Amino acid sequence: MPAGQERPMTDTERLTPETPERVTLDIGVARAAADKALSLQLGTTTRVQIESMTARLIGHIESALAELPRDAPGKPAPTQKEAAALLAAARTGAALVHSAYHAMRDLAFVLRHLASRCEKERAAAGTSGAGVPSGSLTPG
Repeated sequence: MPAGQERPMTDTERLTPETPERVTLDIGVARAAADKALSLQLGTTTRVQIESMTARLIGHIESALAELPRDAPGKPAPTQKEAAALLAAARTGAALVHSAYHAMRDLAFVLRHLASRCEKERAAAGTSGAGVPSGSLTPG
């Protein structure tokens, strides 16, 4: 690499920032998106629907990855590695419909797992589903 030029960030590095500014995953919305993706049928779902759903899933996965802690500094957890690999593969855009459909389903399964991990992390930290401390919301 030429002098003065930085190496590009890997997906894992890009998706798990070390900064405190993070987008909090809405667990309910993420689970609904995963369920919707898994309910789509290959023969009746268009490529546009698959790509649209894949984009939604990617957004939720990126939020989850940004929220979840790593196992050790600079070392992502196995699910985070899997998610980063799936995200890199999903960005090719040249896949056949069958492959794109199955990639979307893989992303949905990973999102379900990540949403569960986020929920467990929040429960351990004492926060609710939207990243707000439990009990801080008053009924209106």
